[in-house]
Amino acid sequence: MNAINRFICFTVLMLCFVGFSAFAEEERVSETLELYAHDLSDACVQGSLQVRVKIFGVTEVGIMKLELYNAEDGFLSKSGRLRSIRDPAQNEPQMMCVNVPKPGIYGMAGYHDRDGNRKLKKKWDFTPREPYGLSNNPKIESRRIPKWEEVAFEVGPEGVDIDFILVDLKARKKEKEADDKDED
Repeated sequence: MNAINRFICFTVLMLCFVGFSAFAEEERVSETLELYAHDLSDACVQGSLQVRVKIFGVTEVGIMKLELYNAEDGFLSKSGRLRSIRDPAQNEPQMMCVNVPKPGIYGMAGYHDRDGNRKLKKKWDFTPREPYGLSNNPKIESRRIPKWEEVAFEVGPEGVDIDFILVDLKARKKEKEADDKDED
């Protein structure tokens, strides 16, 4: 390879490296949390084609994450996820909104990432250790995953407002133990 070809190859490689490095180093939107611009929820606009979610059971620590699905096939799997959003957690009720591509049937899952590590903490048996929830707030038992029919909701052209109640299995267990002691 002559000197000119080597120079051209080197220049192309450097441009690729610089371009990928700039992309990989997306600026954080929070000084204390690992949150980026692409993570954040959409602006809430009443009457627009979006799901407007009012979240209960969250406190002002860590990150609140919501995931949007549009089909039973792939529900609760990364491959079936239509969109994932994260915002800094706020005291309840917290509002988060996600634009949807078209009216239809959707479902949501989410959790309060208290330690802000961008992962849902789970016990050895895969039950969540952090508060979590599903749209339509189906009854959550520790080892039963609700079905799509229980969480699916319709989004019309004006969007939809939903309430999302987080379940903290650890707190629920402590409350049950305290109630059992009071009965004795």
